[in-house]
Amino acid sequence: MEDDNVSKKLILYISFIVACGISLITYSIFKVNPHHIPDVVILIIFAAVCESLPIYINTNVSVSVAYAVDLMALLLFGPYEGALIASIGNLLLIRNFNGKIKYVLNTPYYKTLFNISQIAISVAVGGFVYEYLGGKIGSDVYPNYIIQSIIAATAYYFLNNLLVTNLIAILLEKPFLKTWTKDFSWMLKNFLFLAFIGILMTSVFVKFGYIALLIFFVPLIMVRYMFKLNMELKQSYYDTINALTKALEAKDRYTLGHSKSVEKLAVYLCREAGFSEAHTEMVRIAALLHDVGKIGIVENILNKPGKLSKEEYDYIKQHPVSGYEILKDVPFLKNVRYWVRYHHEWYNGNGYPDGISGRQIPLEAEILSVADVFDALVSDRPYRNAYTREEAYKIIVDSEGTQFSPRVIRLFKRAYEKNKEDFKHDF
Repeated sequence: MEDDNVSKKLILYISFIVACGISLITYSIFKVNPHHIPDVVILIIFAAVCESLPIYINTNVSVSVAYAVDLMALLLFGPYEGALIASIGNLLLIRNFNGKIKYVLNTPYYKTLFNISQIAISVAVGGFVYEYLGGKIGSDVYPNYIIQSIIAATAYYFLNNLLVTNLIAILLEKPFLKTWTKDFSWMLKNFLFLAFIGILMTSVFVKFGYIALLIFFVPLIMVRYMFKLNMELKQSYYDTINALTKALEAKDRYTLGHSKSVEKLAVYLCREAGFSEAHTEMVRIAALLHDVGKIGIVENILNKPGKLSKEEYDYIKQHPVSGYEILKDVPFLKNVRYWVRYHHEWYNGNGYPDGISGRQIPLEAEILSVADVFDALVSDRPYRNAYTREEAYKIIVDSEGTQFSPRVIRLFKRAYEKNKEDFKHDF
């Protein structure tokens, strides 16, 4: 019933935005000044080229430099022609996503309609704000209309954010403000720089015409290239982490696929905790690295067929500290090292290596702990067969107040109920 309500809300919201957007785009077609048609066509092509060069932050979120072009369009030609340039430019984009060429004909129609509608509405509102504040369309922005153009750029940015954030919030069933604050607010600095470029392009266009596009195309591409380098650097961190995980699993045959399973389950708990995508990404890294300290443990103990002696078990219990020591000098993993160190701590203080308890244990470490224990329980081990999913669930829930805190058990119960079929060791 709850899922039905979400679906109805989602359909209603998308339908409303599409109805408003398509009506605006249709009306805008009749508002185009015939003398502006060549300019509109050229800027549509320029906007489409910029839209076709996105940087993917993750599977669902990407950024492009087309914002600067859309801003220039609304300042030069007003709300209607600006909306037309931005929406058709978005419609004509051609993107390479994971080796597959994506364009309008192989993209779900509702996604395309929503995207062109929300961008048309955002640009038009930016244009109306500019005119309402006394900005003169097609004039040099600096110095007379600089304040109006900054406010118009802000209106365009925040309305665009609002429409997309609301869609994500409905889809993920998260509070709107939390979704925007944690998933979209980081784009502000990107927006500020692109707004500056867009306003500068407008002034140069008014004075020198289309040479502005030639002059600013290179800086726009450079901005995209620098951002892409940053993302590739981040990817190299992930590649290194995956290599460490594979090295560990090659050494410890009993925990093959364990890190990937813990990563998957931890993500479900992070979503229930309301973590942002960026925060969840760090917990995913911690999940992949949580046993990295076992690299230093001799193989005849790691792979011993049967129960460990007390001395051997005490030796293995040092792996959270070893993992912390391995990660502590990596600035990128500043918080991750603590989550790795504390993932065997207990709520009642009976865990290891430091014996901390209660809220001294970071929630992220508690999430790793629950995911770690669940996957261990549903996996075959040399000294016992795997528990069933239901048995493992009961063992964990029964450990509330001793091994696990009430707050992480609440997250675990919600995550389990929503994703029961995925709570298994399947790697």
